[in-house]
Amino acid sequence: MKRAIVLLSILLIFSACNRSKIFDAYVAFENNSWSVNNRPTFYIDIQDTINSHSIYFNVRNTGDYAYANLFVLLTIQGPQSKAETQRFEFKLAEKDGKWLGSGLGDIYSNQMKMIPSLKFPKKGVYSFTIEQNMRDNPLQGIEDVGIKIARN
Repeated sequence: MKRAIVLLSILLIFSACNRSKIFDAYVAFENNSWSVNNRPTFYIDIQDTINSHSIYFNVRNTGDYAYANLFVLLTIQGPQSKAETQRFEFKLAEKDGKWLGSGLGDIYSNQMKMIPSLKFPKKGVYSFTIEQNMRDNPLQGIEDVGIKIARN
């Protein structure tokens, strides 16, 4: 009986955590090479204008990635509004070269908060475009990138 209660509690906590996530998707790059012209765009139909949301940047890099950081541009455009772009810097490795995030083999996954609290002003389809903002073109060692949106 106790085991069943513990298991049920774990399942309820897990499902409560998943209810806050409203979107989570990746785009993979051929040959782990991210071109400046390759700007993944994610379209999300937002209906919740009451609660605030967190926006996360997801990235998977290989050990071949040549830098400790990654600069990206995030452009958000909502229904009947102008596009707004912000620049972000993400730390992917320590100064000693140790990769951050979780790793499996030679691939390292990171999920970093871009925007901690955003209230969408209107219902409708929003676009989220990610662009690499590094000197190298194409940028080698990036397997895929993505966006996660979660209700706070």
